Order: sequence, then structure tokens, then C-alpha cells
Amino acid sequence: MDGAVACCPLAVGAPRGYPPAMGIHDRDPSTWRVRDPGAHAHAVRAMFARISGVYDGMNRLLSFGLDGRWRAIAAGRLDRDVETVLDLCAGTGDLARACRAAGRGRVWLAADFTPEMLQRGRRRRGTDGLHWLAADGLCLPLRDDSVDAVVVGFGVRNLADVRAGLREIRRVLRAGGQLVVLDFFRDDPAAAGDARGAPAAVRTLVARLVPLAGRLVGRDHAAYSYLPGSASRFLTPAEFAALLQECGYDDVVLARLTCGVAHVVSAHSRQKM
Repeated sequence: MDGAVACCPLAVGAPRGYPPAMGIHDRDPSTWRVRDPGAHAHAVRAMFARISGVYDGMNRLLSFGLDGRWRAIAAGRLDRDVETVLDLCAGTGDLARACRAAGRGRVWLAADFTPEMLQRGRRRRGTDGLHWLAADGLCLPLRDDSVDAVVVGFGVRNLADVRAGLREIRRVLRAGGQLVVLDFFRDDPAAAGDARGAPAAVRTLVARLVPLAGRLVGRDHAAYSYLPGSASRFLTPAEFAALLQECGYDDVVLARLTCGVAHVVSAHSRQKM
């Protein structure tokens, strides 16, 4: 993952003005690109290297154990006939394992750009059969049309350039291949149906809970302050769906999880010209 980093659950969109401005992580809403991709990538890689030892445990703690259920739902969205599945921004490979447990795929690639995360993943139980790949999410070392499906859990939100990342994913997907994204999105109070986010009270609670737990348990207040802020600067579910269509995807489907705390978005790669 480059600008592609897996992120801790429950970092849902923060209320206006919280946390403070993020500087290099701010996005231009006309392009959804951070102002300095190199600095952004360096910062997030260092951040996830620091928290790699507590990453999985903090995910469980901050999501009250829901992150496993969310990943199972995302894996279940994959077509049953997929063969090669790329888990991009894989962290320690939780989503790749969920795909295998759901019977989706026969070959699983787990790609991340933080070596410390990959090392942790390799040492975990249940990783037999997973292939590990150190990779930048904006420049994947894979051939065109080489995978049947790409899954991304809590990582697209942190691509330095979201549009470029979606196009790179489409490059490695075969025509008609599937993309499934599990993530936290910026809330749109006017949204309806599955595009709705979490209630304001939940967002406010999480925006304060995540940094506090990061300081007390994860011992890294800066990292866990970044996480809710990254969602508040990301696209809304509807904006993300529109961007997928712009970048060459069809059959876009939104699913709202846990009262809008998280969303799963699935799509298929359009026929390439």
C-alpha cells in the first residue's frame, strides 16, 4: 500500500472541526488527492510501522469485535467463481483470510507497503496459502488483467490519490473483475438509504474514543488521532460510487453496516477498450 494503508476500525467521520487540520493529509476535494503524496506516504508508512504490534488488538478493541463481521460481509460480496483475489492494503491479511474462509478464491495475494505489517501477518495463525507482497497501491508490481478480484479493507480512504488508485486497481483487474471496498466514509447528512452514515452522536463518540484509546492502550495518540480525521476528509459513499463509475467500474452497490459506521461498496470493472 502506498498512499494505501490499512486503517483501524471505527474511525468514522468526525464532527466538523475535530481533530485539527491534518496538513499533509488534507485533500483537494476537486481531485481527492493529498497536497504532498510523498510526504503523506512517508508519514502513513511510519505510523503503521509504529503501531504494527498493537494493530490487530486495537482493531478488535475499537470496533467492539465488529471488524471481523464487517470483513466477513465484505468477503461474502465477492462472486463465487473468482480465482485470484488481491487483498490490497492488507495489513496483516485479515481480509484475505476472510475471503478464504468464505470460499471466495483459490489464490490469495496480501499486499501492503509497510514491511512490519507484512511480517506480523506472516507470523499469524491461519496464513497458510496466502502469498505476501510488498507493494505500493498506486503502482502495483502485477501484470494487466492478472487478478479476478481486489478487496480493500480500510485502505482506499488513505490512498494519496484515490482516482489514480482506482485506475491502478482496474488495470490489474480482468475485464468484468470485481472490486470490493470496506471502509469509513465522510458523512453526508442529506443522504438516504444505504448512502447514510452513522448518527451524529455516534460520530462524536468515536472521534473522541479512538484517540483516547490510542493514547491509553495503543501508546500512540498521534496515529489514532489521524484515523478519524482521515474519514472526515474522505469522500461520502455517494461521491465514492460516482468516482468508481468515472474510473471505469459498473454495477456499483452500496451496503450500510452497523447503522452507517462502515460501508461496503462493490463494483465490476468495465470492459476495457
